[in-house]
Amino acid sequence: MSFSDDLLRNRQFRYKYRHLTKEAFKDTYHYHRGIELLFIHQGNGHLILNRKMYSLQSGSIVFFQPFQLHRVHFDVSEQSPYERSVLIFEPTSFVPYIKMFSRIHRFFEHMWKDELHHQVLHMDRNSAYILALLERFHHMFPGRGGHDHVEEAAPLLLNMLDYLHSLHEGSVGMPRKEGHVEKVLQWVEEHYAKPFHLNLLAQELHLSKHHISHLFRQKTGSSITDYLIARRIRQACWLLENDTMSLEQTGSQVGIPNYPYFCRIFKKLTGFTPNEYRKNARMK
Repeated sequence: MSFSDDLLRNRQFRYKYRHLTKEAFKDTYHYHRGIELLFIHQGNGHLILNRKMYSLQSGSIVFFQPFQLHRVHFDVSEQSPYERSVLIFEPTSFVPYIKMFSRIHRFFEHMWKDELHHQVLHMDRNSAYILALLERFHHMFPGRGGHDHVEEAAPLLLNMLDYLHSLHEGSVGMPRKEGHVEKVLQWVEEHYAKPFHLNLLAQELHLSKHHISHLFRQKTGSSITDYLIARRIRQACWLLENDTMSLEQTGSQVGIPNYPYFCRIFKKLTGFTPNEYRKNARMK
């Protein structure tokens, strides 16, 4: 399992244009420190976000808030490739340019900071407009995204946000009716800080341990344990940035009381030790 804490480093945005995958695609539970916009050009799959599962297909657009734990899963083959464009950016860097446009700024602040019910949108019949913006972004910033390019990128981002705003009250991707996988995600949300016992989860869902494990992996491509660990480390990151408790207490608070193991799994999944992560957060 790979866990991505995308710090954006010295780049205020990253952009990947029409990346095509024709072989098996396995995403992992991860988050980004910036905002992510995901545009699906081809493919059929699903997204796990906020303990719900959403269908994704050609024309889907997903808006991820900073630090939102999510996973994208696509069944990919030569006949059914997965093609997407991805923009990840640091929102605070673009605020000086966006706030000059009050309507778009209000929408941007809402999508950035509020609790959202609709984060999966769908390109409308005027999709040529957003596709042209994505292509323009590609031509202007092939492999670039440093501090020096924010002013150049701001007009294109403004146009993208304006387009998303036009979709927000219209065509949206709706979550399916809650099923067993969503119930597992909700159960983990309520119990991730406690010792995990698969038999207790199975009892609450009135399913066998084997069946619930198989169903979760079949639907998400990952194990319940992988998701649980990702959720715990995600919470640990938040605590390290926002709380003054000791590193040992942080591990115990998120359900990993064995401190050496907490440090080991934290570094494996984020690339930093807990102490390094806290120091980096305080330097920002």
